[in-house]
Amino acid sequence: MRLRLVPSTLAVWLLAALLAACSGGGGSNESVAVAAGAGTATPTTTVTVSSSPQGFSPLTLQSRPAQFIAAHFCPPYLAYGSPSIDVDFLCRTGFAVGHDPRARTPAWVIERLGLSSLNSVVSRTDNFRADPDLAPGRRAELDDYSGSGYDRGHMAAAGNLTWSNQAMTESFYLSNIAPQNPTLNRGAWARLEESIRTWVLERTDLVVITGPVFGSQDQTVGRSPVRVPQAFYKIVFDPVRREAVAFVYPNNPPGTADPAAFRVPIEQIEIMTGLRFLSLRQ
Repeated sequence: MRLRLVPSTLAVWLLAALLAACSGGGGSNESVAVAAGAGTATPTTTVTVSSSPQGFSPLTLQSRPAQFIAAHFCPPYLAYGSPSIDVDFLCRTGFAVGHDPRARTPAWVIERLGLSSLNSVVSRTDNFRADPDLAPGRRAELDDYSGSGYDRGHMAAAGNLTWSNQAMTESFYLSNIAPQNPTLNRGAWARLEESIRTWVLERTDLVVITGPVFGSQDQTVGRSPVRVPQAFYKIVFDPVRREAVAFVYPNNPPGTADPAAFRVPIEQIEIMTGLRFLSLRQ
């Protein structure tokens, strides 16, 4: 299968095109084409996708030293750099967070999943709370989600953090949460999270990066207020085989729960979010 990528600064337009494509639930053997606006002569890049059952394809990492700064030190989660620098940075037991104080959601959350991540010794707590390490006004509050119609959607999945009481507790800080459509959160998104845990059994070491995708005029909830994403992305990188797969899920009830229907190239997520994923120091 071949994907055609169009370099563009029109992130909002690209987001709309991707959401329309994803919500249609196309199958894994379909070609995804993103076209430039009418009359625009835009060069395209062709990317060959592997035939692995999970959709992983070879990834060449870019050298981006600017994505590595001393203030963002949180091993082993930032071995491949920070997707962005202008964030409230939080180093947690089971993940690293780049928190966006304007949206009052994460911009990105990075996990490193290994076989030990599958040790289920801690039960889910559901103890949602404001992050004590963020100042009021720069964070979401519990009341913001009350009556909103949205779930408090985890970016680092609680199901990945059953190996540690502290990691489980921190996963319920609202700095790891964004407003998520309940049907998506409890259905297709949960299936993707479970699929990734099964991939760990085969690949043994995975870097998982998750976050929201915002548009130009987003809905908000609560008094803080908290921005409601138009979509969510998840990038899964195998650092041993240097392979990756990425997904974008629109923040509404999906037409299918098959992860293959939501696969996109990482470059498109970078265009939509302005983030830089999976960098090398030099």
